[in-house]
Order: sequence, then C-alpha cells, then structure tokens
Amino acid sequence: MLLLPSCSKQRQLADNLTRQSGRWNIDNYKVTITTTDLPPDVTEYGDSGYMYFFSNGDGQWIDLKDPDEFIFIEFEWDITDDNALQIRYNNEEFNFLFEVNEKDRQVIVYEETVALTEEIDVTTRIEYELLRIE
Repeated sequence: MLLLPSCSKQRQLADNLTRQSGRWNIDNYKVTITTTDLPPDVTEYGDSGYMYFFSNGDGQWIDLKDPDEFIFIEFEWDITDDNALQIRYNNEEFNFLFEVNEKDRQVIVYEETVALTEEIDVTTRIEYELLRIE
C-alpha cells in the first residue's frame, strides 16, 4: 500500500494552476449577493479577463469586465493546508475553494457573510470559471 504525503493534494492543485505557463482565461465571473428574506442579486460576466499563476507564488489578474477600464492586479498565491487557493493583494487575503479542479478548467469560489443586524445577513459569493489558455 502506497501512502502519499498530505501535501500531495496541495502540490497537485498548485502544479495544475501553473502548468503550461499558468495562463487562464476568466470564462465566467459571477457575483451573487444574498440578503436574508430577499431574492439573490446575481451579476455575471462572460470572457472577463485573465489570471496568471506563476510557480514562484506570484500572480497577475487582468480584469476586462468593463470595456472602458483596464484593471491590472499583481497578487501572491498559495494552496493552504485545507486545499484552498489563497490569493493575497492589497493587504487582504481571500481563500477560494475549488468547486471544479480539472486539467483545463477550474471553478474557484470565495464566499463571505456579514451580519447587518441580528436578523439580517448579507452573503457575497464570487465565482470564477477559469479555462486554460493553450
């Protein structure tokens, strides 16, 4: 019986992100905001930019959602002990969960809930569907 070290899943996730120069098209970007007792507010953009993941832990995000505005963000990234993709920039950390982890397709999701009052919560869910650029 072969036992693999616990970091092997982390290594597989990182290797997949950086394979073939680590270039990914943001095929779909979706933000869902859900407030207690209200219907969800969903905003979705197709073909909205690029993400690059480099093996040294650096990354780049080119946001093209608004055709009149070019946004370029440099970030640092790694895979956490619980196999989440942690992206750090602007003194903030965002842990994205892998909903899909395939060779040429990734779906990563970040979710945060804030209590506005004792009865009202607002949950923001950000989902990126990434397709490998060959």
